[in-house]
Amino acid sequence: MKLLKRREFLLGLGSLGLLGFLNWDYVYGALSEVNFPGGEKKNEEVELISCDYVLENGLIVDGTGRTGYPGRVGIKEDRIVALGDFNYQEGAQVIPAQGLVITPGFIDLHTHTESYWLAGGTGEMVLKQGVTTQIGGNCGTSVPSIENYFQSLPPTPINLGLFVGYKNLRNQAGAVPEDLIDEAGLKIMEENLARGLMEGAFGLSVGLEYYPQAKGTKEEMIALCRVLREKGGFYSTHIRNENDSVIPALREAITIGLTAGVPVQYSHVKASRQENWGKMSQLLALMEDAASIGLDITGDVYPYTFSSLDVDNNNITESMNEEDMLQALQHPLIMVGSDSGLSKEGVAIHPRAYGNYPRVLSLYTGAGKSLSLEQAVHKMTGMPAKRLKLKDRGTIAVDMKADLAVFNLDGVQDLATRDNPNQLSMGMKYVFVNGRKVLEQGKLTGEKGGGPLRYQHS
Repeated sequence: MKLLKRREFLLGLGSLGLLGFLNWDYVYGALSEVNFPGGEKKNEEVELISCDYVLENGLIVDGTGRTGYPGRVGIKEDRIVALGDFNYQEGAQVIPAQGLVITPGFIDLHTHTESYWLAGGTGEMVLKQGVTTQIGGNCGTSVPSIENYFQSLPPTPINLGLFVGYKNLRNQAGAVPEDLIDEAGLKIMEENLARGLMEGAFGLSVGLEYYPQAKGTKEEMIALCRVLREKGGFYSTHIRNENDSVIPALREAITIGLTAGVPVQYSHVKASRQENWGKMSQLLALMEDAASIGLDITGDVYPYTFSSLDVDNNNITESMNEEDMLQALQHPLIMVGSDSGLSKEGVAIHPRAYGNYPRVLSLYTGAGKSLSLEQAVHKMTGMPAKRLKLKDRGTIAVDMKADLAVFNLDGVQDLATRDNPNQLSMGMKYVFVNGRKVLEQGKLTGEKGGGPLRYQHS
């Protein structure tokens, strides 16, 4: 039937009354079918959502940077199915989250943990940070075959992705360390890079400061990056120098990205050695300028002022300046990454492998600190998800993958130190990976909710 506006309907009733034909049974029936603007249907049934888990009355910080809000999160199988104020069917496991923060699981796009997961690691040091996704194979050192690695990977509690490493490509081309790559060798490298990308790698990683990768030329990087432009993915670069020549090294990375037409991820942004402290403003300005002319460039930083090289060399002093680090951490083009490494046994030489994300939350997040809670969470979830083109992770929304971290912001704390780097963090209450509860009340459940995570080629 045609739906009438309220005024038209009432005028019609007046005409019927004047004619003496008013049938009130008919009128009440007709009123029940009229959709008045802003009105609600009477006796409408309340929808009950089927959930496996309901996180009840937590502060939802959704990873977009928007202000957090109180509410529920409903999980069914591997997805988020409801948010905010909703009703759910009986049978859901309800987890009280009053006083806790609910965020997307943290996404660490810069790690060196491939051997640990291949050895069947339980991931306690990772999950107790709220991390649900890691990307390995950074700084040019990855696995020989992306597909073979994923086929050999045992069940894991987190999602795990990889880069193709430049050092691996050199080895496969038969180059000896002192050699420059010839045309035939470059062809082999391009073919192997294309293969790795089609097997699910997120891009190409290089470590141009390390021997023998330092032998790689700018022209060689541009040629390989053109494979990225064709197949998809991005250029993740440990630039050629992070101390005295850090400015020209970043310029080189920008030139490579602009010439090849590919996105650039500037790894572990820093200006090392005291004589270079204060150059962070120039580095960030270079990134801003590149972004203004069309380069898709972002970077990542870890919240420490000493590197693994400082630890290896037993340097008493710290090679980075905290003011520089905080300037990078606050910048809108910079996200959080750990640069963490783990042995097969889960041993780390730097505390960032055990404490990176709680350290950001406890030291640098909150009123009067460097970041708001929403900014910090965005830099650990939504930003890396966007860089990795993960369309179904990194934010809390209906139909997104149920990768979630639940924690007490006042209680979250990193305990790992330079002298004792293998201390587990505290304060993380629950972690879900693909809808499976892998951490409960701060303890591992034994669930293996993760597995290989492959780049989705468009």
